[in-house]
Amino acid sequence: MSMIGRFSSTLLLASSLVGCATGPVSFQRDDCITGSEPGSCEWWSERALAPPGSRQKCYKGKNWPVRPRPTGERQQFTHSYHSAHYWPLPYVCQDRQYVRDIIGIQESNGWQQQTTIYHRHFDENHMLTKPGELHLIDILEVTPDAHRAVYVQASANPEIDNIRIANIHQAIAELSGGTDSISVTTRRGRDYSRPASEVKIINDLYDSSIPTPRLGGSGGGGAAGAASALTP
Repeated sequence: MSMIGRFSSTLLLASSLVGCATGPVSFQRDDCITGSEPGSCEWWSERALAPPGSRQKCYKGKNWPVRPRPTGERQQFTHSYHSAHYWPLPYVCQDRQYVRDIIGIQESNGWQQQTTIYHRHFDENHMLTKPGELHLIDILEVTPDAHRAVYVQASANPEIDNIRIANIHQAIAELSGGTDSISVTTRRGRDYSRPASEVKIINDLYDSSIPTPRLGGSGGGGAAGAASALTP
């Protein structure tokens, strides 16, 4: 093979391996997409941001493939190998973090619901009732430090809310001996539970409506009728 033939083959091989080594430095000075010199660190950094997978193309009025796909430049060969070798990392990390964020929001809302002092925890003088005091003690002793705060269900009267907040601050100082400093704020929300007195009334009505146990039934039925039916 002549020298010109060998040089042409070398150029053809180099052009087919664009992106596998240092990029097409010998063929163009600046990349029209990234604006950087092909093969430079900046050029590789820009091309590394290209998403993996196939690209969607429009052919004769139809998108190929039908499902949404990136439409930009394809990944370099080394980047495609990297994506296939470490798949599903690092892309699955984004999905996992998305799920963790949702769970974190739900957890925060749950603790906020749990640490709220509702209207039923106050008496007519806006002082804490015994259940309200026990609920406050549970917040002070059981709630983790990251979620330890007291919320007061907001009413339509700001003056009442301020009185209730002051009474809770006083109760916290009495229960902790003035050592705990916990924020007490109002929040709008609904009470999805019932007072213990209401639950007791419902249980008492249920117990009083239970019929008296008896054997048999009307017309000679029940256990006696079943026993006679089994007699040969």
